Amino acid sequence: MSTRKIVEWGVLIGETVRSLPKAQNVTQALLMAEQPSYRGKRGNKPVVVFRDSAHDMWKRYQDQTSVPTQFALFDQEAS
Repeated sequence: MSTRKIVEWGVLIGETVRSLPKAQNVTQALLMAEQPSYRGKRGNKPVVVFRDSAHDMWKRYQDQTSVPTQFALFDQEAS
């Protein structure tokens, strides 16, 4: 991974991202994501995501792929 500063961490639940404002690095994000409150209704393993600024799309930490969220999907349908 490059040396860029990641601004915001979150957990992807379905098509919704719940922000992890206290996470300062991937280790903290992974530990927070394991909390029961971040697990999906079916107990799915949480997916940690990040973005470099509030204007960027969320990306999966594991493979750096962009994650469409509810808002991104709404913007695509409106176009």
